[in-house]
Formats: sequence, structure tokens, C-alpha cells
Amino acid sequence: MHEGANTLTGPPLLLSVPHTSSIKTFFCVTDTGTLVEACCQRLREVMIFNYTQELTEVQAVIKSYQQVKGLRNIIVVCSHLHTLHIFQQVRARSLESAGVYWYVVLNEDVSDGILQTLREGTQMSLAVRRDVGEYELLSSYVDRSSNIKLEQVGWWKWTSSDGSKTSLCRPLYRPLSQIYSDFGGRELRAAVADNWPYFQVTRQPDGTLQPFSGIDYNLLSTIGGKLNFTFRLVDDIDGQWGGVLANGTITGMVGIVARHEADVAIDEITITGPREVVVDFTMPYYLESTTLVSPAPKEKNRAFAVFSPFTSQLWLLVCVATLGMGPVLSVVSWIREHFTEDEPHRSLQTFSFNSFRVLVVQTNLIISQRWELRIIFFAWYFFCFVIYAMYSGTLTAVLALPAYEKPIDSLTDLLYAVKYMKYKPVVVLGTSNEFVFKEAKSGIYKEVWDVFDPRVGYAATYSAGMDKVMSGKYVFLNAQLGAEIRAVIRGRKKFYFAKTSFYPQGYGIVCTSGSPFKDVLNEILSHISDSGLVQKFMKDEIRKVSKREKATEGGPGAITITHLQAAFFLLGFGFLLAGFTLLLETLIHSLPAIFAMVTMWGQPPKSPFYGQLKPRKNKAPQ
Repeated sequence: MHEGANTLTGPPLLLSVPHTSSIKTFFCVTDTGTLVEACCQRLREVMIFNYTQELTEVQAVIKSYQQVKGLRNIIVVCSHLHTLHIFQQVRARSLESAGVYWYVVLNEDVSDGILQTLREGTQMSLAVRRDVGEYELLSSYVDRSSNIKLEQVGWWKWTSSDGSKTSLCRPLYRPLSQIYSDFGGRELRAAVADNWPYFQVTRQPDGTLQPFSGIDYNLLSTIGGKLNFTFRLVDDIDGQWGGVLANGTITGMVGIVARHEADVAIDEITITGPREVVVDFTMPYYLESTTLVSPAPKEKNRAFAVFSPFTSQLWLLVCVATLGMGPVLSVVSWIREHFTEDEPHRSLQTFSFNSFRVLVVQTNLIISQRWELRIIFFAWYFFCFVIYAMYSGTLTAVLALPAYEKPIDSLTDLLYAVKYMKYKPVVVLGTSNEFVFKEAKSGIYKEVWDVFDPRVGYAATYSAGMDKVMSGKYVFLNAQLGAEIRAVIRGRKKFYFAKTSFYPQGYGIVCTSGSPFKDVLNEILSHISDSGLVQKFMKDEIRKVSKREKATEGGPGAITITHLQAAFFLLGFGFLLAGFTLLLETLIHSLPAIFAMVTMWGQPPKSPFYGQLKPRKNKAPQ
């Protein structure tokens, strides 16, 4: 076709393509409203689009069918300038798709210009005119250096006498599962962040990243061994996992892959809907939930541990019952004495003191011959026995096993801790854990985000989030496995993990949008997951740090002064009260003498020797 022509010239060009069940529809893009009649006769179904500058119809076709299983085909029969524009737009609009195959007819050889616009994910065949009635058939492929090139696969020739003939050394189209079953030793670019236990890296003196260990490192190495590729780490300059911001910017490792600066990203990356708009994810290779990591609850104050077996209400009832026993026994004894006078009356003080002796498991000095008093004493003995048994058993457990403050076990507890205990929730910037709260419109997630303080609530990395928990009243929202391993490294007893988890999430490998090898990765991941290799990788990483955490729990220890300090406080308080009582009684008994001395100070002495007189002692009668 010539520039500006309105009709096709020359013989009809029929590309030799396989008519398999996977090929559903041919979409033809042409500069004219007429397609070669012979082409329509050879193909089962053809939809013809006129070329437009915006490629509106072509983009709609690709976006509508890229998620549909089965191959869709587009034949481009345009001028060479329009053809170049088409593939420039495919690159600019990220229209690469593993479900679309392009067949391009060129009357002028602009294949080099087309190659400069192509990225991996655009599969095509070209028919380039070399002579009258003669076209060279070329197919695109990715070489070992990840460059897209063209290789000759055959010729198409036409003569007036013999008609059209096609000779192919191989099919124009090969299934992607066949092409990517062996990467041929290619080096893929992998975007990662230093995030052990998933991907631990070290920076070399020249600035490059060197993988060291980790679950995802072992996983990617295993996949590379099966598909025959190596990988080179691409540094994530902003240190985030990333996603799409409100202004359209794509950050983090997700952004690097979306901009085709890396082929894949694998590093505990959660599959989310907003991320899948700009990149493709493989099937999840690991599923887990999010937990709340808070500082280990502090042990409750032991100053009054001896009172902890009973509630304040129960202590009050025991005191009332003890104080009431003296008056009850005294009244019964008085009534008995008043009517019978056969048993000596005992004072209220005597009955009260002996009631207290029974409560603290001492003997009762009162022996009565009357059944009414015996019955009351029996009931009191039994009451004291139950109280003492319950108190002593509970006290032993309380003193031997420490009691702790109420921990944070759920998002509801987190809200309470933020509002009344001055705790602060923490998330890693640019992660799915931030997104799920930030984008929530209602419910508990939105309530948590409403109390989130961005000034102190963001952490750059997961390790930084765990360190923040150790520094004060912070609650870190993190995935279970990574948090557990990081806690073991820092000392497991320094952290508390909530009993309830939330927000189940799956980790996948990030691929470029329309990645042609995503299905191959899915197949390999399925085999790896079924074989239990992912679980093995996890156990290997946990085993590396499990030796650092020594088992120190050996049951309850000996009771120390810390446990019984309240008893000593009570004893000291008794001494002080007794001393104060002694002082008070001494003052009361000394008041007459003091009053007499004060009175005498106001009178003159009776003789010069008044101050030297000493009182005479009265002699006892002989």
C-alpha cells in the first residue's frame, strides 16, 4: 500500500496462520474501508477498523480481551507511517498483551523503527515487501540480552501464472508456553528491597545489590533454575512496596515494574486490586493474615499482691462478716445470761478477738456448753475454712505466676489503646496494610485510620516498624510470619502478638502488564507450592534464628520479697499504728500531770528551797 492511497494495490496478501481453536477473531486495522475479499474468505471471522490517530477502537479491543482466555489477532494493513504510529501508541499506552498477536503488512521496510518501539509482551509477525509479488515473513523474538529482534521464518510469493505460494521454516506464531519454557540463559531484572526474611540483600562497593538469603530469594532462584534464567537486582530507590497514588504516580517496586524498568518484583508483595490495574500478578504462592504487634504487657504492680486473690467487694464482705461476729455472739451470750445465768458473760472485745483468731486459722479460746453458741461457731468455722482455702490457693497461683496488664488482641482493643492509653498505630508506607485502612469508607478499618497519626505512624521498612514498637507505645500492623521472625531476632519476649488476625492477603510475583511469561510462572509456582517447597524455604529461614531464642521458661520460680512486700507493708503499718496508739494513750494518761504543772507555773514559789524539794514517798504500813 502506498502513502495516501485509498485502495489496496497489487495481489491480495494472505498470511499463513494456524486456524486453531484458540484463535477466536481477527481484527483488521486498515487505511481503507475495504479489506481484500480473499482474506475475508480465508478467515473465519474478521472485524475491520479504520485507522484513527487515537487508536480508540484498537485500544478498546485490547483492553476488552486481554483477560479473556484465548488468542486474539490483529492484522495491520496501513501505510508505514501509520503503522509506526500504531506501535508508538502501543508502547505509550502500555497496550502490551499476552493475549494479542499482531500481523503487520509493510510495503516499505520500517521494521527497524517498529523494533525500537516494541517491548516484551508485544508478539508480532511482519510481511515486508522485497519485490513485486514477493514478501519476506519475519517473527519477533527476545534474545538472551532481553532485546526484541526479528528472525526470518519464510516467504510469500505471487505470480500471475502460479498464484500465491507460502513457504515457512516454522509457524509464524508459537504458543508462549513453548517460547518461555526455556529462557535460554537470559538475565531478568528483579526489583527488590532489603526485607529479610523474604529477601535479604547487601550493597556492594560499586553500588550494586547482591542477594544473600530469604524465602523469596530461594523461590526466585528455584524458578530460574527450572526456566533457565538468572536475575539481576534492581534497587528500589524509594524503599517502598508501592502502588498507584491519587495523582497517578506509581511508586515503589510496583512502579519500577509498571514502567518496565524491571521484569519482575518479588518481595512479600501483596496482591491488591489497585496494583493489578498497572501490573500483572502471578497466582499467590503464600497466604497469611495481618496481626497487631505491641510491646509486651508490663507485669502488674506486686505491692498489694496479697490482696489480689479477692475482689474489693469480697474483701469488704469478709471484713463486715468478721466485725459482725463479735456483736452477734455478744448479744446471744447476753440473752442467755439474762434468762438462765448459768454461763459467765464474756465481753464484746473477747468475742470479736476470738472471731478474728478463727479467721486467721488460730485456736478459739472460747468454750461454750450452749448449743446456740456452738452452732454459730460451727457456721463461722466452716465459713472461715472456705475463705482461707480459696484465699491460700489463689494467692499461691497469683504469687508464683505473674499477672500482666490487659494486652491488645484486636482492632477494637487498638482503638481503646489509642484513645485512652496514648498508643499509636504504625504501618509501613506504601504497603497494602496502609491501603486497606486508608481506602476504607466505613467500619473498624476507617475508625482505625481516623485515629492514625501520619507524623509518627509511618515506618520506612518492616524492621523499622518492629524497632518502633520497642521504643515506646506503638502498635505495628504487619503480616504474621515476617513479624514473628523479626521478633525472634530482637527478643520474642519484648513483643506481644494479638490473638486475632485480620485482612488475609496473598503474595504474588509482580510482572509487567501483559507479561508474556506470567502463565509459565503460574504453572511453575503451582508445582512448587504443591511440593511444599515454599514451606521448606520458610522453615529454613526460621531455623536460622530459632537458636538465638533460648528457652527460659522453667515453671514458676521461688517466692521473693517482691511477691510478699504487701505483707511487710501491712506489718510495718501495724507497728506504726501501734506506736501512734501508744503515744496517744501516754498523752491521755499524762494530761492531769501536765495540766497541774502548767497551773503551778503561774504561782510564786512558797520558799527559796521550793525548787529543791522532792516529794516524799509514803511508806507502806508496817
